[in-house]
Amino acid sequence: MEQEKITLEQVERLRSLADVSYADAKAALEAADGELLDALIWLEQEGKIPAAGVSGYSTRTQEGAAGPSAASGRVDGASAAARSAEQEEARRREYEQRKEQARTAWRTIRRWLVDNRLEAYHRPSGRELQIPVLVALVLLVLAFWLVPVLLIAGYFLGWRYRLAGPDLGREDVNQVMDNINDTAGDVVTSVKKNLFEKK
Repeated sequence: MEQEKITLEQVERLRSLADVSYADAKAALEAADGELLDALIWLEQEGKIPAAGVSGYSTRTQEGAAGPSAASGRVDGASAAARSAEQEEARRREYEQRKEQARTAWRTIRRWLVDNRLEAYHRPSGRELQIPVLVALVLLVLAFWLVPVLLIAGYFLGWRYRLAGPDLGREDVNQVMDNINDTAGDVVTSVKKNLFEKK
């Protein structure tokens, strides 16, 4: 963070936590690029405040306070500020991590539902029809009684089905689809044969 971007509010916040002068607080924030926790650490390293967890004694009078209690208050304040800054940073990291997980989940769901397709192809004419898996699922939910009828009718009209896409276009999946197509084709042939033989 550039020096001119350090605000008076940041300086006052650091002063209230570490009980240092305006100049020391500003110098610490400049050295730490505006990061509160880093500024507190810088102040400890420069000897402007006692190290966290170490009690100290100061003869300096600040607004009528002197002696060990004032130094102890500064140490406690600096430690509390450091803990608060660490907790805030941990929360921010956790939020970013959750956001990235949500993005990854959305990309995966989108890939499965949009990039993968159900394909219907007509062997005699070579015609082909493709619909995203999302559309197939919506049709199945909204017209669950109609979809199987249309699929079976498609078998009677010479249509076959397969899956395509980055996840469902695998050879093992389509081998299962081919087995279903072959079985359905045999059933259709048998039904047609029985119907024509009866006449």
